Amino acid sequence: YKFLMIGTKQSFSIARLIFLLTMAAAWNANAFDKDNLEQLRATNECSRCDLTAIELPGVSLSEATLKWVKLTGANLADVNLSDVDLYGAYLSHINLNGANLTRADLRGVNLKWAKLISANLTGANLTEADLLLANLTDADLVGATLTRTNLMRANLTDAKLSGASLTRANLIRVNLIRANLTTADLSKANLSESDLTLTDLSMANLTGAGLWNANLTEANLSDADLTGSNLRDANLTGANLSGASLSWADLSGAVWNDETVFPEGFEIPDE
Repeated sequence: YKFLMIGTKQSFSIARLIFLLTMAAAWNANAFDKDNLEQLRATNECSRCDLTAIELPGVSLSEATLKWVKLTGANLADVNLSDVDLYGAYLSHINLNGANLTRADLRGVNLKWAKLISANLTGANLTEADLLLANLTDADLVGATLTRTNLMRANLTDAKLSGASLTRANLIRVNLIRANLTTADLSKANLSESDLTLTDLSMANLTGAGLWNANLTEANLSDADLTGSNLRDANLTGANLSGASLSWADLSGAVWNDETVFPEGFEIPDE
């Protein structure tokens, strides 16, 4: 009798599990509003629409108006979103790998945990967007605007950011290994505890920037403006600071070695 009861309970548990998995799959398949999708296809406009978890890889949505749209968990890999208006949209956990977002309006967009590997964001406006823990490996952000953007703990390995505006951006604990930030504006940006190993920051504007405990091993900071920057406890091993401006910069606790190149005439502080 006990054996039969145990078997019955196991059968019930398995049946319940199958039911829940079926319901979850059905919810995922119908997460977005189909009427909203039809509206988008017909008009290329769908502001405030719910397109949660939609699968649209490889399609063209160039110049679409998608203000405040909900695309949480959607798959838009390789999609053409050039000149799209996504102001205030919800795009957390979205897959935008390889997507074309040139000149896109992404102001105030929620891109937490987004996948943007090799995405093209040249000239895009990401002012005050939230890219917490986003993956932007090898992304192209040349000339992009990231003023007051939250990029905390994002992955920007090998990213291209030359000429980008990152004024007052939050770049705490960001991975910027081998990234190209030549001529970028990082004035008053917070790069504390970030990894900038082999990063190219030549001619970058880093006035008033926070680089506390940052790893700048073998970074290129030639001709960069570091006036008033906080380099306390930074690692400058092998870094190139030739021609850089270090007026009023705080290097307390910073470390360097014989390979580190300081500006000509700069009085190296006692280690």
